[in-house]
Formats: sequence, structure tokens, C-alpha cells
Amino acid sequence: MLNKPASRASQLGRYLLAAPFMLALTLGHSAAHAQVAPTPAQVAPTPAPAAPPIPQNVTYYIDGQKADKDALGKIVPDNISSINVLKGTQQQQIFGTSSADGTLVVTTKANVNSPAVLALRKRIEAVAPTVGPTPEQSAAIAAVQAYMTKNYPTAKVQMVGPAKNQPGRYHTIFEQDGKRLQLFFDGQGNPVKE
Repeated sequence: MLNKPASRASQLGRYLLAAPFMLALTLGHSAAHAQVAPTPAQVAPTPAPAAPPIPQNVTYYIDGQKADKDALGKIVPDNISSINVLKGTQQQQIFGTSSADGTLVVTTKANVNSPAVLALRKRIEAVAPTVGPTPEQSAAIAAVQAYMTKNYPTAKVQMVGPAKNQPGRYHTIFEQDGKRLQLFFDGQGNPVKE
């Protein structure tokens, strides 16, 4: 009876029954029972909180010179080197006046080293020293930006930076297909759940 050839159906049945056992022998017992971790692509964006209202009583400085709100709207975001927001006593000490919603100081990449920008930066740093991102933060933000460019090429990224109250996590807000969305990332630029 053991030498009797098995039917195709029974041979297939034995193969299907033996497959998990063979997989366990081939990969090791723990690998056969391991759970698959979600890939970064499986982390879906969630709706982002509503954008805060645009302040109405703001003083603007662009490239070291006082400007109006219309001039700010003409700047291409990719051409911006830095943005500083000064309020309260810092604003009063630097500019001699204060507006209710603060002073927005914008420096474009083309004018980073212009005399007007350098003079204003010197005044600001005397009152409000700036602390730039650490090398680790810069690398993480660059990794997040690379991920967004690769996986959401048509998205309009509005913000990338450290996540509040979540050390080692980064947060991006972007607009895609008319929706305001957000994603959180680890320090290597991989998306993570909130």
C-alpha cells in the first residue's frame, strides 16, 4: 500500500500540508511565526489641523528693509533662506516699536550676505540669539523632504520640522488634492504613526 502511487489530488494535499513545516525548517522556527512589520508606505497621512488665521497686524522686513504684505506674497518660497518672528520685548528692543502680531523678518537666499541683511541680523542677534537646527535635525528634515518628493511629488509642503512634545519625531503638513494633510516621521525620514 505504501508503494501505491498517490493521486494528483493527494500529492497536492501532502505538499500543502508540508509547506509550512518546510518553511519553518528552511527559515527557522521563529521566522515562520514572525509578524511582518508595516512598511513605511502603509502609514497613511491623516487630516492636519486647520491653519491658524493669518495675523493682521504684522510688520514685515524683507532682506533687511521694511516692506509691506504684498511684497511678501511675491517671494517664491524656494527662494527663502530664513524667516524669524519677533514679538513683544524683543521686537521693541530691535525695532523701537511693536505691533500686536509681531514682526516677520524674511531673508531670501540671494541676499543672505547683503549689507542690509547683515546689519539687521546683527541687531537681532544682540537681543534674540538664534539657535539653528542640530546636524541630526537638519539630516532628518532633509530625509523627510526627500520622502515627500518621492512619494508625494504633487504635494505642496507647507511645514517640516520637529514634532511638538515628541522628541526624535518630525512633522510635516502638506496639501494634496485640495486636502490639508499631515505625516509624522522618525529621525531617519521614515513615516510613523502618530
